[in-house]
Amino acid sequence: MKILILCTGNSCRSQMAEGFLRFFDSRLEVFSAGTHPASHANPNAVAVMTEIGIDISKNKPKNVDIFTADPFDYVITVCGGAKEVCPAFTGMVKNRLHIGFDDPADAVGSYDEVIAVYRRVRDEIKAGFHDFYLSRIKDETDRESNNLKEIVREKYGLIAEQSKEQNQSSCCGGTSSCCEPDYTIFSEDYSASKGYNPDADLGLGCGIPTDFAGIKQGDHVLDLGSGAGNDCFVARAIVGDGGRVTGLDFTDAMLEKARLNNAKLGYTNVDFVKGDIEDMPVPGETVDVVVSNCVLNLVPDKQKAFTEIFRVLKPGAHFCVSDVVIKGELPLQLKQDAEMYAGCVSGAIQMEDYLGIIEKLGFKGIVVHKQKAIEIPDEILLKYLSPVQLTEFKDGGTGIFSITVSAEK
Repeated sequence: MKILILCTGNSCRSQMAEGFLRFFDSRLEVFSAGTHPASHANPNAVAVMTEIGIDISKNKPKNVDIFTADPFDYVITVCGGAKEVCPAFTGMVKNRLHIGFDDPADAVGSYDEVIAVYRRVRDEIKAGFHDFYLSRIKDETDRESNNLKEIVREKYGLIAEQSKEQNQSSCCGGTSSCCEPDYTIFSEDYSASKGYNPDADLGLGCGIPTDFAGIKQGDHVLDLGSGAGNDCFVARAIVGDGGRVTGLDFTDAMLEKARLNNAKLGYTNVDFVKGDIEDMPVPGETVDVVVSNCVLNLVPDKQKAFTEIFRVLKPGAHFCVSDVVIKGELPLQLKQDAEMYAGCVSGAIQMEDYLGIIEKLGFKGIVVHKQKAIEIPDEILLKYLSPVQLTEFKDGGTGIFSITVSAEK
């Protein structure tokens, strides 16, 4: 769901509304813009949003003109004053709405009097957009999430029947080849890892989280999206006989493959359970380390996923995950092909949003251990961009990245 919120000067109302929608549902793509954007986020708006735990300080005001080439599900104007003329959006949009509010930038008086106006408008924006979220988009977003889960379940059921070589040559386990075998971009080499089992390695990871997870002997490790069991068996080599490893997956074919691999290895302290990462069948505060490898980007609601991770971890315990994130805005022409090529990036979100969710939920000591750019070959880019656009894209710092990040409860 892609939403653009517009006001006149982009001083605060659209940015506060953007902050609330992102807070209500991390699955939403929300942007704000105006006709005369300031050079930085309005400090009074930042202050009153910070009071309620929402950080909009990093928002960079934008001109509405930069969005006219992008399609949106909703464009919402929030201008409210009699002297204001709301921006006219000329791009592609399915639904146009107006939810008007007074401009707190017009407030006069002492600092306390001005801030009181900002608080009032903030609370009105929260109520108005919460009503909009519940009445217009929550059910649709839930349906989209369920559809995505079914697509992922079906796709990974097919992947379970393929070899590692097939998966590597078909863009993160696709069922038809969309790139040449030498374009493998995600897979990491586990062969030097103790406990590595080639039968469990389908080449679907984008890092080696167990290298940075600080797993100790005797730990209980939970692997989210465990697939054929690769990371579980590496973790088992570290926790030893006195530890425990649980793999969680929601694809029957993957669970069957993992259990078969485990039976061959004869481990009695490794088990694989079926479940949804957004609603894990795992008791609270029972896990020492959570790991995951190139899976959370596929989960529609990252906030729910990390909330569940927080719930199952013991106090003082931690997670370490490798995942896919985006920096900057991918050109619209690239998104569909990049999703196929860069391996399931359809659910990936902005890196700052990803790390922001982790921080917002109360995790401490966030560390990005490793970061790697995913290079899309020029021959694919040139199908969608002119040579000049290709140069601008490469010089603009936009791209898809794999990261390995850890944090503590």
